This record gives sequence, structure tokens and C-alpha cells, in this order.
Amino acid sequence: MSKHTDTYHKLITAAAACFAEKGFRATSVRDIATRAGISQGAMYTYFKGKDELIEAIVLEEQKSALAAQQAAHEGTCLTRLCELTSHCISEVGYPVTHHLWLEIMAESARNPELGQAFINSDSAMRQGIATLIEEGMVAGEFRQDIDANEMTLFIFSLIDGLIARKAINAEFSPHQHIETFKTLLSRMLCA
Repeated sequence: MSKHTDTYHKLITAAAACFAEKGFRATSVRDIATRAGISQGAMYTYFKGKDELIEAIVLEEQKSALAAQQAAHEGTCLTRLCELTSHCISEVGYPVTHHLWLEIMAESARNPELGQAFINSDSAMRQGIATLIEEGMVAGEFRQDIDANEMTLFIFSLIDGLIARKAINAEFSPHQHIETFKTLLSRMLCA
């Protein structure tokens, strides 16, 4: 089935909402189909089950993140990196919420196939950020003694931690800590 139909996106959105609310294990296929407003049979023409749905959600979030990384931008590499990471912390990415990101990470630890999809997606997104860091190194904006790929591991760990904190604590506001995060990035990367 085409991934560009309204029904496909209804299913992705419905599954994302159900998984975020009830968790992956507690959500049934019926819950997802009902929320999407379609029959279970129709759902199965798009996805074989919940595993395929959650993997599709990971891929949709990756597609959203990569599109943001590849968008034209002006300004310094640090400014662009701060914009991308701040957006990721604040909004995560279609169709994922803070709660769902935490659920995806937990389910990835339990489900080897989803874990591999998560690792592959993480690698693709980190590569985009590594490329931006390398551009900053070439431009003389970032230190020459850093490993861009290793640096993305630490940056993404910070992002994941702030996303998890938002999911766990409704009163936590990532916006209050974005400036500190930007300062930390600058200290990690700049000469």
C-alpha cells in the first residue's frame, strides 16, 4: 500500500496516540483501528500489526528529522545545530510526542527488530548532524580535535534525556533550558 494516503497517515497518527497513552503492549490493534476510524481489516491492508506500525512511526519521525536537517538555512553551523536540536527537544517530530519517544526507546530495548529499526534511524539522523559538525570544522567554527560522529552520540544522549524528562514530568519545560543547552553545545564544539 502507498505510504502517502490519508488512511496510512490516520493509522500512523492513531497508533502514535494510542502507544503514547497506553503503551505499546497495552494497545490493541482494535484500539488503533477505532481511533483511526477504520476497520481492523482495512488496517491490515497497510500494516501486518503493531510491530510494523511502530517501525513505521520511527521511520516517519526519521523522515521528519532528516527533512529539517536538509532544509536550506542561513547563519553559522552552531546556530543551525542549535535550531535543529532545540526543535527536536521541544517538538520531537511527526508523529512522535515526548511520551511516545520514551515508549519507543523502552520497546526498542525489548524488541530486537524495533531496536534495529531504532538504531538504523538513529544512525541516519546522527549522520546528518555529524555532517553539519564537519562543515563547522571546515569553516573553522568548530574545534578540529573532535570526532563528529562521537560528538553526535553525546548530543543525542542529551536530547533523549531532555525528551524523557519532559515525558515524565509534565511541569518540566524544555524551553526554559534551551539556552543552557545551546551554551553547552557551544562549549563542546567551539574553539
